[in-house]
Amino acid sequence: MQKKNKVMLAAAIGMVAIVIASTAVRCSVAQTAQDQESPEGAASEHVATESAPGRPGEAAQGGASGNPGEDDAATEIMALLQGTVWQGEGDPAKTVAFRDGSFVESDGSSVKLAAFDVKAAESGSGQAHMDIDIMREGDPYATPTTVIVEEREGALSVACDGFAIEKRYVQGSAGSGAVSVTGLAEPYASLIEGKSGELASAIGAWCKAHAPSAACASFDGEVYLDVRGGRVSATFHLDDSASTIVTAVYEGGAFDVLG
Repeated sequence: MQKKNKVMLAAAIGMVAIVIASTAVRCSVAQTAQDQESPEGAASEHVATESAPGRPGEAAQGGASGNPGEDDAATEIMALLQGTVWQGEGDPAKTVAFRDGSFVESDGSSVKLAAFDVKAAESGSGQAHMDIDIMREGDPYATPTTVIVEEREGALSVACDGFAIEKRYVQGSAGSGAVSVTGLAEPYASLIEGKSGELASAIGAWCKAHAPSAACASFDGEVYLDVRGGRVSATFHLDDSASTIVTAVYEGGAFDVLG
């Protein structure tokens, strides 16, 4: 488990710390090894769709131990955590943002990262909780703790002894929902057939569920082109507190966004 958490923590750190040094466009052509792929392998490519965030009490009860109902509880709670803007009570500069397997806290000038593994989850009566093991950089051991989400008078809060900046955050205001896309350059614009509006809409829809505080997505200047598959992939950096990186995949005239 510790090895898994360390890998997840390293991925979370890379998500925030990555610095793009070049705005040049790099296109990589799919290799002939694809010819050796089986039809079953090719058919397995897909984009997962997550359910919209709910409220505490709407998820199934149980723990995340393989049982479908238990997995549903963890999935619903994670969707709620990811789809909500969390900020310090009375201090909106302090934030926490959740990602799959990690959360990122910020005080406006620095960030604290933690990877976690869900052990159990339960929801009901206006409260939801997840028992997790967290791992921080430099700590060789996982620490068990609990994330608690509560709803009172229509407002949400999240508390956890494992938080490093604030032990409790409250629901903040999400952005307008529109996310601007900046830095687009050729040949990427031509490769997506000039569909910058559709690109912004696709990224905005992803942000609404996963990074609701984001208002801007900056093109990092790299493009990956699969000539044989007719697929164009590009990465973008969001301006949310977690500095989230997403990949926009253009194929068959439509966009899918992964993060």
